[in-house]
Amino acid sequence: MSAALLAAIWLQAAAVPPRAAFNSADLPGWSKGPSPAEMMAAYPPAALAENLAGSAVVECTVGGSGELTDCAVASESVSGAGFGAAALALAPKFLLPTRSPSGATTVGRTVRFPLRWLNTTKAQVEPIIMKDDAGRSGEVSFNCRVTAERKLDNCVLVDARPQRTSLLPVASEVLMRFVPPARAKVNSRLMVLVQVKPN
Repeated sequence: MSAALLAAIWLQAAAVPPRAAFNSADLPGWSKGPSPAEMMAAYPPAALAENLAGSAVVECTVGGSGELTDCAVASESVSGAGFGAAALALAPKFLLPTRSPSGATTVGRTVRFPLRWLNTTKAQVEPIIMKDDAGRSGEVSFNCRVTAERKLDNCVLVDARPQRTSLLPVASEVLMRFVPPARAKVNSRLMVLVQVKPN
């Protein structure tokens, strides 16, 4: 899969039209959403050409048939790369049941959801082992882009174990110092696993 719906990166807030406050309680799952092909077709062309990952959070009101209305971008990352506009273009592809699991109407409710574009990695480097003086252990994996300066940027969290770990800041610091292998092409994406072990 060349693009995936994943959990999102949020950075910059944008104006959202006045509506009921968002509340995720008692919301049903989507009855319809964009296909992987539709997600890929909406990938901002310049970002795709640069192999740039990005995301946007869209906020909408549920219409009378479960369609989404009055949609606006609540946040976007990378700012100015077109991910917000791409997410808005996909909003009509979503449909929500008009009844929640409890039987209450969803019509008129505010929904907020993330969309993310992230190309898969073509290569994985050897795990980076980091000794932790605090005695923590776990692993954090990232999907990162290789820059012309032989550094990593546009890193996206893929997984962290244990979940809700406090290792993310430590693992992110390791990425800043990591030098991609010479075989990694500029703008290609790498899977990088940081393993944290007690010192």
